[in-house]
Amino acid sequence: MMYGVDKINAFALAMLNQAELEDLLWSIAQGVGEIMEFDDCVIYLRNGDKLVQMAAFGVKNPKDREIFERIEIPVGEGIVGNVALTGEAEIVTDTRDDPRYINDQYDGLSELAVPVVYEGETIAVIDSESNRANDYSEFEQALLQVIANIASPRIASAQYQLKLKQTQVRLERSNNELKQSLNELAKNQAALIQSEKMASVGVLSAGIAHEINTPLGFSISNLNTVLEDFLPELTQVIHRVKADPDLPASSRALLYDDEFNYVLDDLSALTQETLNGLKSAKQIMLDLKRFSREDSDIFILSDINKGIESTLNILRNELKTDCEVTLDLHPLPEVSVNIGKLNQVFMNLIMNAKQAISERGKIAISTQFIDGWIEVKVSDTGCGIPKSHLKDIFTPFYTTKPVGEGTGLGLAICYRIICQEHNGKLSVDSDNQGTVFTIQLPVKNQVERTA
Repeated sequence: MMYGVDKINAFALAMLNQAELEDLLWSIAQGVGEIMEFDDCVIYLRNGDKLVQMAAFGVKNPKDREIFERIEIPVGEGIVGNVALTGEAEIVTDTRDDPRYINDQYDGLSELAVPVVYEGETIAVIDSESNRANDYSEFEQALLQVIANIASPRIASAQYQLKLKQTQVRLERSNNELKQSLNELAKNQAALIQSEKMASVGVLSAGIAHEINTPLGFSISNLNTVLEDFLPELTQVIHRVKADPDLPASSRALLYDDEFNYVLDDLSALTQETLNGLKSAKQIMLDLKRFSREDSDIFILSDINKGIESTLNILRNELKTDCEVTLDLHPLPEVSVNIGKLNQVFMNLIMNAKQAISERGKIAISTQFIDGWIEVKVSDTGCGIPKSHLKDIFTPFYTTKPVGEGTGLGLAICYRIICQEHNGKLSVDSDNQGTVFTIQLPVKNQVERTA
């Protein structure tokens, strides 16, 4: 059988036009089948110690670019595997007499296989089967080997391009992961810096609160003495002097002067108001000390309601202009907790609620004891959280705030404190009417903690 040079030339040009490995292999299978008028042609590509069917023409190709059943053949097994191992072409005149023949979806009676060799290594095998015995000639073997030799550098080049592209994709993926890691590292660094600042502020606040507490203490004590002892005594003396019949008229006029009596009457109220102010300042200092206490790893029996009240006392200046805060605090059993860290959680949730309120809104805080659990709810009438974001809000570094306005660590820290450090639960429910955070802390069967 003679083959036209024009067909071989067209086949070679077709190969040159295929840049992608997969396209090239299908082009070779089709070209061999059409040039040599084979009923079947399969391209096996070597991958390590295996040969993988990559393209087929004819009976093993039901429709465009499909193979009936893609198989893998170990190098050294079967006729195709042996050609790959030896690097030498073979013609099997009758497969029924050759135990190496591997039957797949097509029973061939004769087979022709040639190696595709590049730089001394078999990189592929071109294989054809016929339903007739002794159907291949040595000339066809030689011609198919020529085609394989022509295809060899193109297949090697396409493989190299594919590996290059895969390497580039991996590099781009690694580069993106590296960028993400650097961004997270930058966020983490910023968060650590902020954490150090807050720790320093906490220590400083505790020290200042301690220093202010001393003068506040004796100021309150002195005013209590003035209000309870000195003012009543002074008032009694003035009344006795007024009642003295021998009091000169000029002195009596001074004692009955309207301005003097106004000051005398108002002195008690002013002193009481000043005393109340100092007591309020003392309570704020106590709350500040309690909130920023340094023994951050100590668990003690605490009243959760008092922790919430202390936190609100610290935040009252932040909340007075934008929010109406309502409390519904039911009696709770004391529970072994790290009250300083819980106060941090309360503050974070309350400030999140405030930030969610664009105009005047409401924040409601409630507590109750249910079935061995203390439940704290912090709800607001703010803008709410989109449903698509709810699953991520406790994830570190996740934030919906603009760049520079949030680290994405606040709620993640809250989750760690409640769920990991206190064996509790923290959940959220939200819609466009507002958001509710629910904290649950176990009371029964608590693990004893010591410093």
